[in-house]
This record gives sequence, structure tokens and C-alpha cells, in this order.
Amino acid sequence: MAKKIRKPIILNHNIQVHEVMQKDLITVKFDTFLSEAIKLMKQQGISGLVVLDNIGEFVGVVSALDIFKAVNEGDNVENLVVDDVMTPFTITIYHDKSISDAALTMMENNIHRLVVTESPRSKKPIGIVTSTDLINNLI
Repeated sequence: MAKKIRKPIILNHNIQVHEVMQKDLITVKFDTFLSEAIKLMKQQGISGLVVLDNIGEFVGVVSALDIFKAVNEGDNVENLVVDDVMTPFTITIYHDKSISDAALTMMENNIHRLVVTESPRSKKPIGIVTSTDLINNLI
């Protein structure tokens, strides 16, 4: 039986990240108790949170997968803070990049969300773009 050949998925190269990003960021500070972060994720119906330091700069992401890994290793969630389990994150994307650039960055780094900044030097997040946001813009 011959294997089906799939057509490549093409993203609209004319759409920029700022057009599809989520602007209402849901964030936590690095020293937030993990149990509080979990409650926030459940309330908001999301699978990850942007983590900020004391001056509001981006330092990482805590995802459901990070939490599952900690629980699987036997850690007691009640004793942990976000910084204990988060993925320290330095990969960002700039708001004026194309969504195909975002997709390529996610694939190359095996990640599902990118924090969006206004400039290459900025650590202040202005939004987030997820793999779901990109899927919603396939043509």
C-alpha cells in the first residue's frame, strides 16, 4: 500500500505576530507558590504562565508539563514556588516578525509558546503567541 503524501502546511507570511498574539498576558512572579499558579491556570483555562521577576521582566515560563514533571519526580507541590519548576526562558519573538518566523522558532526549539517583546533588547513582555494561535492562522 502506497504511503499518502501530505501537502505541506503553509502559514500566511503576511501576518505579523502582533496581529495574532494574546495581549492580555497572564503572569506570575517567580516566587509565587506553585499551588497558586496551578489555581490561576485552572481559572483561566490555560496551560502555561509567563514568569516575571521583581521588576516585571520576563524570566521564564511555567507550563502544565513542568508541573507534571515535578509531581512525577515526587515533589510536593505545596512546598514549591514557580522558580523551582519553571523553564528558564530566553527565547522570545519580536512583535513585527511573521507568524511563519514564530512557527519556525517554535519547531526549532521544541516549544509551544513564545513571549512577544517590542524590541530585541527588551525583556518586558507585551504578549504571547502559542502554537494554537498559529494553527488558527493556517491557510
